[in-house]
Amino acid sequence: MEFLPPQWIERVPSTNTSLLEQLTSGASLAAGTVLATDRQTAGRGRGTHQWQTEPGRDLACSFVLHAAVAAENLCSLSMAVALGVTDMLAGIGISARTKWPNDVTVDQRKICGILPELSQQAWRHGQPTVVVVGVGLNVGMSQADAAAIDQPATSVHLETGTTATARQLLPALLAALTPRLESWSLGGFAALRPDWESRCAGLGEVVTVIDGDSLRQGVLAGFGDGGQLLLTEAGRTVDIWAGHLRLGAGP
Repeated sequence: MEFLPPQWIERVPSTNTSLLEQLTSGASLAAGTVLATDRQTAGRGRGTHQWQTEPGRDLACSFVLHAAVAAENLCSLSMAVALGVTDMLAGIGISARTKWPNDVTVDQRKICGILPELSQQAWRHGQPTVVVVGVGLNVGMSQADAAAIDQPATSVHLETGTTATARQLLPALLAALTPRLESWSLGGFAALRPDWESRCAGLGEVVTVIDGDSLRQGVLAGFGDGGQLLLTEAGRTVDIWAGHLRLGAGP
């Protein structure tokens, strides 16, 4: 997959929403189209989570992917992007881990979130499936900023002490995503499994999976062919396709 030169805009509620709205209105967006913003005011994560960025501080971008992908395989797409993010971070001296299904962490502190969404317009017209993938990376977040968030968080600045900007990091991110997305498009999760299992948090440990009002606890036994989490609870292993993963037991 080749990315087109990113389009930067000063301010937008959500880069994902912007691209999806363009597709819904009939725009033909090429694969590899990238939209990035200096300030995202209503970014979305999984469920009701929001991801906002301050001007010039953090990286919020979305890209268009054309792929014949069923909704259940969006899980492994998130995982491919997460691996690309860890590759990019390794290149600037940050040792990061993936956290199923769509986060990247450093010492259990979130540094990046990923959100793929299907374009329903593409389905209705029988076109090749179009997916919009959003990536939110904490770049310049300070310690005070991190402390104000309702979950442990970190940033490129906190981990390296550098003052790199979002615009400086985006080319490296896109370069790192390219081979991961190509591997995923050709081989699905099977092509990612060795690297994913060596980098993911919680494998073989007790975890809690929260999905709305549902809470399940067990041992993270591994991952299925679609990237779904395999949770062993009370001697039985079940497939889990969505939810928020928390390491350890507890509410």
